[in-house]
Amino acid sequence: MDEDGVIEPLVDDDLAEAAGEVTSDYDPSDGETTFGSLTSSVGEHVWEYGRPRRYHAYRYGRYPIPNDEEEYKRESLRHMMLKELLGGKLYLAPIGDNPQKIIDLGTGFGEWAIEVGEKFPSARVTGVDLSPIQPHWIPPNVDFIVDDIEDQWVHANDFDFAHFRFVHSIIRASRTALRNVLENLKPGGWVEIKDILPRVSSDDNTVSPEHPLAKFYTMVGSALREKYGFNIWIMETLPSLLEELGFVNIQRKVFHMPLGEWARDSHLRVLGGYYREVMVDFVSAMAARPLVEAGLDKEEIADLVRDINVVLSNRRIHAYTPIHFVWAQKPPA
Repeated sequence: MDEDGVIEPLVDDDLAEAAGEVTSDYDPSDGETTFGSLTSSVGEHVWEYGRPRRYHAYRYGRYPIPNDEEEYKRESLRHMMLKELLGGKLYLAPIGDNPQKIIDLGTGFGEWAIEVGEKFPSARVTGVDLSPIQPHWIPPNVDFIVDDIEDQWVHANDFDFAHFRFVHSIIRASRTALRNVLENLKPGGWVEIKDILPRVSSDDNTVSPEHPLAKFYTMVGSALREKYGFNIWIMETLPSLLEELGFVNIQRKVFHMPLGEWARDSHLRVLGGYYREVMVDFVSAMAARPLVEAGLDKEEIADLVRDINVVLSNRRIHAYTPIHFVWAQKPPA
């Protein structure tokens, strides 16, 4: 950021590096479906808390993240935001020009898997999610299956690239999921994980400890951990976990994403506008479950949602949160 607390423009190079971005390398020392058969519960959904929100109801019970039309809009906006951030790129891992088997874990509505399938028409791309919410019209080299990525996989170790996006903060067993990936990558194959680290900051002290989004993260983080076993701060320790599991060539890249359209640079204002809308919609989605489970009543939830909307529209508050990209390699044979 410059002396006025404004993030400098992104530099348009191969990794879309940013002057206002924190980066660090973590250098440790040293056509068949791929999952089991579907269960009869894959099409089940739950409508509750008096809201028209549809939730997953598969295997281990209900997840607090909706998978309805509003969530589709948020995921689409988030997809566009990340492509804007990376100058159109879909990943940062050095997977080469000819990957043949790619798996998108927690694929959601499937946009990333579809676009990767279009980019690599000779590759087989598989998207896996808890719910059958993906489109029916897809490239011929893309397929979607319903299963739980935390379960034991039952296929051979032949993937070139495994991809997670905004998944690890809402699963119970990151270690299990990543061990499954390691066992099912080809030697020399890559995994990439990207997610938000939910800490609200600023470089000019315009973000106070009472920032309502920080309050929201604290309440939701505690509720998700106690009720569901999720760890929304997993990205802090993910490189160490990858090293423990046996991955090599572990790299991390961190982007400070502006919350709102306060930046002087037009590119960053676009990113900030995307991110504000994503976060406002996310807070509204979480209001239906985790905030209730955290003990807030309807009036308190409405006040918090309103306060977050107001503060993220205030251009005098130069808030950002980090988005982490972490990629690592299975040791070559």
